[in-house]
Amino acid sequence: MEKDIVYFVKDTESNEELRYSLRTLKNFPHRKVWFYGGCPAGLKPDKWVHMVQDKENKWENVRMMLESACKNKEISASFWLFNDDFFIMKKLYDPKNLYNGDLYKRIVQLEDKYERVTPYTKQLRDMCKELEVMGCTTRNYALHVPMLIHKKKALEVLNMSDCPMFRCLYGNYCNLGGVQSSDCKITSVEKTWKRGAYLSTDDDSFKGAVGKQIRELFPDKCQYEV
Repeated sequence: MEKDIVYFVKDTESNEELRYSLRTLKNFPHRKVWFYGGCPAGLKPDKWVHMVQDKENKWENVRMMLESACKNKEISASFWLFNDDFFIMKKLYDPKNLYNGDLYKRIVQLEDKYERVTPYTKQLRDMCKELEVMGCTTRNYALHVPMLIHKKKALEVLNMSDCPMFRCLYGNYCNLGGVQSSDCKITSVEKTWKRGAYLSTDDDSFKGAVGKQIRELFPDKCQYEV
């Protein structure tokens, strides 16, 4: 049975990255597309749950929408969680969860790069300690790719911890396993996509060479556009 896709969407008037992300879903098996949060003009998901994102920080807003999606009986028991800047560049028939090595290795890389313990790496270290106490693995699931969320398991994780590193906590606590992969995020305005099924951008790179490439590869409107 095909699974639903859920996007957490900022409440903005327009979102071109999301528009093109939706166009690439022809490459990803799914049932329905849900928006939680906002719904930019010109877009029409199968289902939209409007939620005011007025919490103290980004994680609290995400947590609110994630909990609501996991309690929604209309959404498939497991769903693929997407960001608005995720693009499926090649046809997939049986997508898998992905991870990138061990979290401690990633922490060392970041702290060597910035020559200090950053607030982000401190959160990662704290989470790794929490995982070790629970006897869990410490794989790095913090990749810019879709993640398969089992609703009951996700609610269990949300009830046991308020850690903002949800993807890593959830993936390791639930022993998701998956396929090891490098991250697909492009932040340079000059780089382009060359291979791989997944691609992710940021605001700058989407305005640059890779964004131009995405727009050229997916020029046609999809069913999720007005």
